[in-house]
Amino acid sequence: MKSVPASVGFVGMLLAASAAEAQTAPTPSPPAAKPGPASSPPASPPPAPKSEGTTVSGVTVKADDPPVKSSIDRRSYSVAGDLQATTGSIADALKRVPSVEVDIEGNVRLRGESSVTILIDGKPSAIMRGGGRADALQQIPADQIERVEVLTNPGADFSPEGTGGIINLVTKKASKAGEGVSGSVKGNVGTGGRYNGGVSWNYNSKALTVSLDAGLSRTSSRSESRGDRTVTGIGGTFRRRSEGRSRSEGESYSLQASADYELDPKNRLSGNVSYFASSYAFGGDSRSTIADPAGVLVSDRPNRGSTGSDSNSLSGWLSWRREFTGEDHNFTLELQRSRWGYDSDSVYQYDNLVPPAPSQFERSDSRSTDGYWNFKGDYKRPMPGSGRFKAGFNFEQNESDNDTVYFSGPTKGSTLFDPTRSHRLIFEETVLSAYLSYEQPFGDLTVLAGLRYESATNDINLLTTGLKSSHRYDQLYPSLHLDYRLSETSRLKASYSLRISRPRGYDLDPFRTYYDAFNYRQGNPNLEPSQSQSWEGSYEYRKQRSYYLVTGFYRQTKDGITDETIDLGGGVLLTTKANLARNRSGGLELVANRSLTKTLRLNLTGTAYWTQIDVGSLGYGRDRSAWSVGGRASLDWDISPSDLLQAQAVVTAKRIMPQGYAEPTFGLNLGYRHKLTDRLLLTITASDVLDSLDRRIVLDAPGLKGVSASSSTTRGVFIGLRYRFGSGKPQRDPGFDYNAGSGAAGPPG
Repeated sequence: MKSVPASVGFVGMLLAASAAEAQTAPTPSPPAAKPGPASSPPASPPPAPKSEGTTVSGVTVKADDPPVKSSIDRRSYSVAGDLQATTGSIADALKRVPSVEVDIEGNVRLRGESSVTILIDGKPSAIMRGGGRADALQQIPADQIERVEVLTNPGADFSPEGTGGIINLVTKKASKAGEGVSGSVKGNVGTGGRYNGGVSWNYNSKALTVSLDAGLSRTSSRSESRGDRTVTGIGGTFRRRSEGRSRSEGESYSLQASADYELDPKNRLSGNVSYFASSYAFGGDSRSTIADPAGVLVSDRPNRGSTGSDSNSLSGWLSWRREFTGEDHNFTLELQRSRWGYDSDSVYQYDNLVPPAPSQFERSDSRSTDGYWNFKGDYKRPMPGSGRFKAGFNFEQNESDNDTVYFSGPTKGSTLFDPTRSHRLIFEETVLSAYLSYEQPFGDLTVLAGLRYESATNDINLLTTGLKSSHRYDQLYPSLHLDYRLSETSRLKASYSLRISRPRGYDLDPFRTYYDAFNYRQGNPNLEPSQSQSWEGSYEYRKQRSYYLVTGFYRQTKDGITDETIDLGGGVLLTTKANLARNRSGGLELVANRSLTKTLRLNLTGTAYWTQIDVGSLGYGRDRSAWSVGGRASLDWDISPSDLLQAQAVVTAKRIMPQGYAEPTFGLNLGYRHKLTDRLLLTITASDVLDSLDRRIVLDAPGLKGVSASSSTTRGVFIGLRYRFGSGKPQRDPGFDYNAGSGAAGPPG
């Protein structure tokens, strides 16, 4: 904790230096005609006419943004024209973004890597850090998102947490095009009792901008699972077969308010408060059997029951920005607080057919909370020769409290507390960091170099047993980005970064959790953080309405955190966490956006990558490696000035694991939009038309063979209306405007 006073001293020194600079700084040189710093768009064909926009965390969002933008350290993809996003969730919108994969459970991967940091407007959030992230991504409406930024090699001004990189969700903001009130109302009704709707209200004046958003949704689903695996180890070969069916339904609500107020030409205050809540009910039944080496059943335990869960998230932030002399010369202080809570109650009945025994009732009550505090400061100033200097500090604290209580007994009304399965774990993490970065153009070459220092400590306290442990990680994280302009239409880029993935509380939790008589789960308090070095190079071409991108990438990870299944004997398995000695991956990514005709546009993305996992550290002998190919294709047909038809095909890549692999999946989505008036739109979408988004995992390791598969009712149809109201001219519908900003590379992503 000695670093806290140092950080405070750094703030005071920075403020003093900034004040002096505001009085003595010379007028910065005008930007060169050649490529400039990241605050300017990469050089490209002559820019489109300037339009009014909103700046959020260094990102300028315009109504006429092109579908793909790029800067020296990131790429930004518009989701405003995705019809699935208008009626679906954020998870649906992410499925359209290159490099990103989302499975049927809402888990996100970036180029096959699951350790991904998800930010909202450049800021962390408790709901995007804890166990509720997958559910939130499938429940929060996607039409709150304007663009998705992908940073596979983030710079020093971002936390190095997440070996796969960063996905930043840029929310929609009130337009600065004119003063007055504006907004929209939407409603969508789908099959299976699903629906969603929302209201957006915006107010603009010369000094004040206010935005209010409210939404609700109802979802329902049915799923089936089946499995067949053999375990050869202690006691011989045991075979387990299982099957199950489940159903769920629930509702979620979201509220958000944000404001931006200009105190005077030099000072600005901004703030945001958001709330999200959901309530779900689950029910189902399953059956599993275990056969011994002679093929005789040793266990047959059908079960049935239900679970009710409630979750909520409340977050807010407040920032003050002070402008100094010179363009993009300012200092910002920001305080953020975020909290996520989850409460779940379950009741299940187990019928013990083999060996014969009375039925058993099991009841559990689980509560989890995740909290996040963040205080940060950032200083930016222009430098001679169109350079730019940035420095900052960050103090963040995370805390999580997970409490699970089990009861069991012969009847539902006579269950008793079970101390062998109940436990409570408290996890706390504190991170102190500071960074420096400098960007400088040298003719056609622009260089961005950065260095970040982080001191992280975490503590776990297993109150059930009194076990405590602490870990500390101090390290420097360098990053480097190069951008070279070949011509007015093409450029080369290269980058490097060092990133880390620190284990969370559930990874370190040493308590052995009971799932059923033959499945247990346990964390590993001896886990080390995984570290990843990432290199990539790309060629980018943009001319009018055509955009092409070719990226080669390579990643090497040390001490990767992975699941490991261990045989405990008698067909009983324990799933725990382990560090791999190393794993490597590399490949090629292609993006192509072009107009085939004046009314037909094709978007293609594809990724082919090779992955090698060192499973020798787990005792499995030689390394495991494989090639995987995935991608998506979208065809947009502007049938008439009022009608748009869209078709999307998505293929997720095969994913290898230390003890097997996940098979690829294929999905097809369709959408249609009709402009009834300039303010009223009709949208019809059909998701997973072929009902093909099933998950299938093959287990293939010494002593462990088998297959597990699951499917859910992701197929559905939505019909929706959206009405825009307010003063001023309605915003142009991005779904019908393929020429928007076609001549410009766009602002930095």
